[in-house]
Amino acid sequence: METTGATVLPRQDRAKPAPGIDAVSNRVVEGGYAADGQPSAALFFWSHTRFLSDFTFGLHPHEGFEIISFILEGRTRHFDTGTNRWLDLRGGDAQIIRSGSGLWHREGAAEGARVFQMWFDPGFDTALRTEPSYTDHPAGQFTARPSGDALVTDQVGGDGPIRARTEGLSIRRVAVVRGARAELAVGADRFALVYVLGGEVTVNGTRATTDDTVSLGGASAMTVEAADSADVFLVSLPSQPAYQPVRGR
Repeated sequence: METTGATVLPRQDRAKPAPGIDAVSNRVVEGGYAADGQPSAALFFWSHTRFLSDFTFGLHPHEGFEIISFILEGRTRHFDTGTNRWLDLRGGDAQIIRSGSGLWHREGAAEGARVFQMWFDPGFDTALRTEPSYTDHPAGQFTARPSGDALVTDQVGGDGPIRARTEGLSIRRVAVVRGARAELAVGADRFALVYVLGGEVTVNGTRATTDDTVSLGGASAMTVEAADSADVFLVSLPSQPAYQPVRGR
């Protein structure tokens, strides 16, 4: 399997990701483009955020996109006009919002929360004709499986519980112990990014550390060698989906 061409993307750290939010956010993808300026297939937005104090977003709309959030630490909460109630999410939980024809919601995070969030275009025009929905996934729904020297948790695709409409989407969380090596198939003709949540690794021959993002550059496999115990997300999807993804919105 081909494992060449990996590069570390430029950091996009922001001390204030939005007005009124006391947080640090690393936004690797915005508007359908990665931090190196390359199109990011149907991945529209990607952010890893640490909240430094409590906050609440006011009621606001979404439409068309799928929004997947992984609560890595702490607590978040959300409210939407469909259920008309607040629901909590805690470390290890995840949520998918299929915003479809449109919905309104509020969301908040407690001080110390850490959230990894991605937005995908499932085919914007088609999505606008579907009913919106939320699905919350408690941590107990995610099961790690051994794969060589790694523990792999399917989040979306494979045995993962999150059901997304975005074509061919795969999200896996991979844990590798210090000194170990693991290889996972990605597949041909796919756009793939690896985010290092913690540790020091070599991904397809390229060194990366905590909060680095590695683009696999079209490689059909990911090889991870851990200089220190490492935790990474592997996100991949077709480089050219059957529809034209929205950009710059």
